[in-house]
Amino acid sequence: MSRIKEYIKNRFPGLRKVLIAAVTPYFRFKSIQKKKKDEALIDSVVAMQVKALGGLKGKPVIRCVFFATEIADWKCDSVYLAMRNHPRFDPQVLVCPIINGGREYMLEKLEETMAFFNDKGYHPIKSYHADTGEYVDVRESLTPDMIFFTSPYENFVDDRYNIAHYCDCLTMYTPYGFTNNKDLSFQYNLLLHNLVWRYYVESPDHLEYAKTISKCKGRNAVVTGYPAIEKYIDKSYVPQSDPWKIKDRKIKRVIWAPHHTIEPIGNVAYSCFLEYADFMLQMAEKYSDRVQFVFKPHPLLRGKLETRWGKTETDAYYSKWASMSNTSVELGDYVDLFLSSDAMIHDSGSFITEYLYVNKPVMRTINDIPLDRMYNSFTVKCLENYYFAKSQQDIESFLNNVITGTDPMKEKRTKFLNEVLMPKEKPSESIVRDILDSIDNQVLYRG
Repeated sequence: MSRIKEYIKNRFPGLRKVLIAAVTPYFRFKSIQKKKKDEALIDSVVAMQVKALGGLKGKPVIRCVFFATEIADWKCDSVYLAMRNHPRFDPQVLVCPIINGGREYMLEKLEETMAFFNDKGYHPIKSYHADTGEYVDVRESLTPDMIFFTSPYENFVDDRYNIAHYCDCLTMYTPYGFTNNKDLSFQYNLLLHNLVWRYYVESPDHLEYAKTISKCKGRNAVVTGYPAIEKYIDKSYVPQSDPWKIKDRKIKRVIWAPHHTIEPIGNVAYSCFLEYADFMLQMAEKYSDRVQFVFKPHPLLRGKLETRWGKTETDAYYSKWASMSNTSVELGDYVDLFLSSDAMIHDSGSFITEYLYVNKPVMRTINDIPLDRMYNSFTVKCLENYYFAKSQQDIESFLNNVITGTDPMKEKRTKFLNEVLMPKEKPSESIVRDILDSIDNQVLYRG
């Protein structure tokens, strides 16, 4: 295919420009039409939500279907459990097909996510059956009163499970990661953000972002806190797994979690992976008697490395992390990993805020781009409680401090956690209380 493209480019140098010029008006027209359609739907959804809310008043049991996509995006565990333990709710999990990675990837993710929920005893429902080619009809099979979305992207899941088809139900969403990027339109002004009946946000700062950025002016936004942090702040929670190879607690436990943006995406250029990829392996070898590492890459990193390095080199790199005596690779759920760690080094997105809840030393590898150019104001405040790495020497100094238990930022970090990050009650309890109060008292919006 690349040879054909090269031939066309050389033989007909102006063809590409001609084709682009020919199709651009069509796509511009389609974009305008979609924008008008979306705006009309946003305007009309209020009446549909009034009707849906009225239809649930006095109903003894409310069926809420969670549209789950993949393990990494499932941050509603505490909400699902709170509903399952409440007599007014009948929660169900529907595992939806991810379509932006091809059929093989879609089927792989379906099975992987189904196994994840089955292991939890949640009795998930598979949305697509490969043997028959049939999709689950949500309305006929599940008869939902409410739908809880876990991803806001229209082209991420099969169109059957996009929010535009469920505006006559009460719909809800909470972010799959702490909102951190400076470009807030992707966090607050996609179609789903404007159509959901309730958008449960992390803090008063995030509420203001919703009011400022979204077309619906954040009328649907309610501050509850981020549900995924509950196990971090629950003193009674006991980790269910130990992902570390070495069980001796004298050997310090450090997570390295690189982001996938080795090639920038707009203003998202978090990753410093290529700069430190070999060095981190060297650190693992050098400190093998004092530190063990878990390599926790973003799920999208591997595919991007295969494009850049090739599959063979990428496989070898991941295998190296998996095979050393004091290193391992973790690709799944990370709550127990965070809780059982001693420190983390990363350049991820949501982890910026999330790891602060475990209140352990954390370092950010940074590039030359100013932080306030990439991150929103809330995230910048979080980063003020971080150690920063601008060089290999900074990372090694941080590791030595972890080994000796030296943590100069501890007092400041603890103060920020208690005064800014800590929710007044469990986010899942806030969400359940808001839903029931809204139904019982017919409260359409809080804003």
